[in-house]
Amino acid sequence: MLQEYAMTPLVSATFLLFFIFGIFVVHVFSILGGWYLAFTWIDIPLHIAGGAWVASLFFYLWDNYLSQYPRMFPRWFLLVLVVGFVMAVGVFWEWFEYGYDYFFAKEKASWRAQLGLPDTMGDLFSDFVGGLLLGWYFICKDKNQQKKVY
Repeated sequence: MLQEYAMTPLVSATFLLFFIFGIFVVHVFSILGGWYLAFTWIDIPLHIAGGAWVASLFFYLWDNYLSQYPRMFPRWFLLVLVVGFVMAVGVFWEWFEYGYDYFFAKEKASWRAQLGLPDTMGDLFSDFVGGLLLGWYFICKDKNQQKKVY
């Protein structure tokens, strides 16, 4: 039987803004400093952080705009929703990178965002890992904060 719980918001707008600003700053320094070329692995933690940020955005939107649907779903189903949302945003991001390469970086190989299919699959896997870890963390955190409503 499903029970309704009193919920406290898991994510604040301030947290989201600082999180995405931090990712943006590291991304800009990586471009300007040539870190993407010198340290090819720098893309992995940025995509993990991006996946975690999108998972945070999911919970923020859920708490603030979908409150008529309380978190009454089984935890595994909520995790599937979070990861699905993260993967959808990750796919759109990869399409954006492809479009950037197609329209703007044709001549400059060093400016390319897409380095081939292995890079794209690695990016999507990193998004998946970040979303899964943060989604699982928030679901466990929410489980510990829930109080029954009588």
